[in-house]
Amino acid sequence: MRIWNFKTFTVILALLLCFGTLGVVFAQEKEPLLVGSIWDQVGFGGQIGQACYRGSQLAVDLVNEAGGIFGRKVEYINIDGQSELDVISGAAKRLAEERKVLAAVGSEDDSLTSASGPVFQANGTVFLTGPATTPTQPEIGEYIFMPAYGDHFQGTAAAKFCYEELGWKKVAILYDSASAYSTYLSKAFREAFKYYNNDPSAIVQAESYMTGDMTFTAQLTRIRGVQDKIDALVTFPPEPQDAPVYSKQARNLGITVPLFLTDGGDDISVVEVGGQAVEGAYISTQFAGDSPTTEKGKQFVSDYIAKYNEEPGCFEAVGYDSMKLVLESLEAIIGMVGDKAWDSMSLAQKRTAIRNTLQLWPVFRTTTVPISYPDPETAIYPRVPNKPVIFKVIKNGELRYFTHMEPEEFAADLPAILKAMGEI
Repeated sequence: MRIWNFKTFTVILALLLCFGTLGVVFAQEKEPLLVGSIWDQVGFGGQIGQACYRGSQLAVDLVNEAGGIFGRKVEYINIDGQSELDVISGAAKRLAEERKVLAAVGSEDDSLTSASGPVFQANGTVFLTGPATTPTQPEIGEYIFMPAYGDHFQGTAAAKFCYEELGWKKVAILYDSASAYSTYLSKAFREAFKYYNNDPSAIVQAESYMTGDMTFTAQLTRIRGVQDKIDALVTFPPEPQDAPVYSKQARNLGITVPLFLTDGGDDISVVEVGGQAVEGAYISTQFAGDSPTTEKGKQFVSDYIAKYNEEPGCFEAVGYDSMKLVLESLEAIIGMVGDKAWDSMSLAQKRTAIRNTLQLWPVFRTTTVPISYPDPETAIYPRVPNKPVIFKVIKNGELRYFTHMEPEEFAADLPAILKAMGEI
């Protein structure tokens, strides 16, 4: 199917050029390639957004330092969405309609994608949703892609890891019921953990809170009441700031079982604020700067340290990959059709070509891990890539790589788990 799709891609481009061109444009100086992003710098998404922005900026800088894309400079504009839906919607409109970017990246949470995604879709502009992992985001439309894995992957892999690697049989869970990320992921983990244990009562206690809560005494007191029946407490923080707060409160209340955090908690601030309360905790995530799994990942770490003088984490890597997917698509298109044909294409045609390339290109290889998208006609979640899930442990006050799990290791289990979730 992938070979057929690649052939289809070349035919689409050929037809686009035959029937849609307005005449070749000859320019002495090549027109720059304008791309955009909405990485929040303040508000609840600001911490993640700042990290993602650094990754995206690095991707653009490296391309320009190497001479651009076939001699074309990449111009990059980020608009701070301030973690506010109306500001984000306005930023998307400005990028797509006023600045006329070729494509855009940037969303720290699926709730924020709900403000930006429809605007980009309506304008026929590719939008990559950053580290937001709820796999239903691309249902907004065919121009919406995820650079991150979906939480059906993360939840399943995390449950398999907890059961097989850590030997946990019974756990309590704590999630944010106001966050679609936390709600969906906790549901995926819950069903997967029961599946792997073959035990419908493997989740002993499930507690929830609301975004913005700072006191978790009631929930944690109930979890403490079943502590002698559980092996661990598994939590699903949508943002890094949640995890150290409830972890410290849990320890102060006398909860001593191991902690597990999903990728919303993969940030050094969790360690800095949580201190001893999070020591020994495990984290499922998308990238480990201390042990990249590919040569491209190692090069990214080296380049990032050279620019920022610190080791990158999960969110920096996803920001980088989001932009790299756009840039590699542009390089592929211009490389195939040539400068003259590219210059003759309308903005709408260029945007469509980027969308087609993302969907049909066999494998993107300039990202920290190889990325490709499944056939949208057969995929349960279209425009969501198949990527490995990384596991870290907090050891001696540092986030360190522990192991990772390839999609092939749990792919056969997904249908049963998704059916239990009511997704298929």
